[in-house]
Amino acid sequence: MKTLKALFVGVLAFATSSFAVDGFEVYKKYCSSCHLSEITMEKMKEIESMVKAGKKPPIKAPPFPEVSARIKYFYPKKEDFVKFVVDYITNPSAEKAKCLPMALKKFGVMPPIGKNMTEEEKLAVASWLYDNYNKKWEEFPMGKMKMMDMKMHHCDKNCGCKHKQREE
Repeated sequence: MKTLKALFVGVLAFATSSFAVDGFEVYKKYCSSCHLSEITMEKMKEIESMVKAGKKPPIKAPPFPEVSARIKYFYPKKEDFVKFVVDYITNPSAEKAKCLPMALKKFGVMPPIGKNMTEEEKLAVASWLYDNYNKKWEEFPMGKMKMMDMKMHHCDKNCGCKHKQREE
């Protein structure tokens, strides 16, 4: 009886995972018209230079490698990251945004695309966004600049700087 029960649980788990929503497919359906899934560091530097110079970027939204790294900076644990992304794509706002003020100014707040998605799709794309990218925020040009600013500033916990508002 125990063997039969274990077999049933195994088959059920296999069937559930076989029909699970694919995060990359969700990305292609809902996110790819604005967010690039891949970008070179050279292209990132070029785009960030354009933005700093006051020019309109050639893309509609920050690329996903940078988005993932930036959100992981604030929410390094997958559970917290996924929870944030699911909430943000459903109810985005400037107050919740984790992007740099310059990016928010250039791209604006994203539309609430999560309202058109199932809960499974939201969880799948958020998990995929976490799992698919491994670069740290500090590896991106803007991340490097912010880290250098922090080192040069030599602030303490009571200085009130925006970079101290990182949620742990």
